[in-house]
Amino acid sequence: MNNSVCMDYKEHWDQKFRTQQWGKYPPEDLVRFIFTHYKHVDRTQIKVLELGCGPGANLWFLSREGFQVSGIDCSPTAIKLAKEFVETEVNEASLDLKIGDFADLPWEDNSFDCIVDIYAIYANPLSVIERTIQEINRVLKPGGVGYAKFFGCETTGYGLGEELEHNTFDKISSGPCAHMGIAHFFTLQELKILFNQFHLIVNRTLRMDAVKGYMVEELACHFQKKLT
Repeated sequence: MNNSVCMDYKEHWDQKFRTQQWGKYPPEDLVRFIFTHYKHVDRTQIKVLELGCGPGANLWFLSREGFQVSGIDCSPTAIKLAKEFVETEVNEASLDLKIGDFADLPWEDNSFDCIVDIYAIYANPLSVIERTIQEINRVLKPGGVGYAKFFGCETTGYGLGEELEHNTFDKISSGPCAHMGIAHFFTLQELKILFNQFHLIVNRTLRMDAVKGYMVEELACHFQKKLT
């Protein structure tokens, strides 16, 4: 995206965080992932980064459980809300929050033990997604793990709106990505290529949201940076 488009996109998300209500609690699958990997360790020594941290539901959970927590979002409003929420809810919370871009992470190589993304990376064109995954590889320690969730092509909304590139759409009118801006929908093969520098397991779930009346193909990625 060119600079003017990037600025418009950041304003788009800042407006979303200024005007919408967002959940307070982390998703159950993220909680399960974290406890699977870090049930019997000294969490004060584990550094976790969330990409697209939003107003802080996952940061709150991670801080409450004792991790060293960092987060990044393009929205100044999201970062402000996250800081206020976590510091109000967690005594002596230590947060490292940045306003910035996923494709240019402002941390040194091998900084984190764990990286999480709950439907944030998908909201970009493929070129940004590719650079973001390279940045994840750079800042994640060898052997470090991550959890990321993506929408598959069987999700309601795929093929709607304005097609920007293959499997990438804007101005989507229905489904979980409706009115949320740019959305890239993934295939299993594409994820294997994008995460080829990691050990990767993808859990695919196809479900109908009975309340909202749309289909979601959820691709949940468990990945680990290779030691060599």
